[in-house]
Amino acid sequence: MKKWPETIPLKVADTLVKTFLKDLIKKVDQIIEEDADDLEAVRTAIDFEAKGVTYYAELRDSVSDPKEKAFFDLLSRLEHEHYLSLKDTEEYFVDSASWYRRMEHHSFDGE
Repeated sequence: MKKWPETIPLKVADTLVKTFLKDLIKKVDQIIEEDADDLEAVRTAIDFEAKGVTYYAELRDSVSDPKEKAFFDLLSRLEHEHYLSLKDTEEYFVDSASWYRRMEHHSFDGE
């Protein structure tokens, strides 16, 4: 039985998407060294997600089939959501007091 990503038959610009995904998975395993701290890992992930947003948006813009456009648009938007979540995590690591103020929406009486 085939497993993901081999089950993805989609071809874009004469490249099988499953081939791209397999290569991407290999690269992800090499990105972060074992001794990387949490903030470094989050920043690496932010960069990775930002590149994913751009990559899928470019794929969306390069195809003409409406279903392919919708698929790549969905992937781009998902990557953007991941990016925003990681930026939020980065803010927590860098300035947790400000993060808590923003998340809790605290204010003084009379403000």
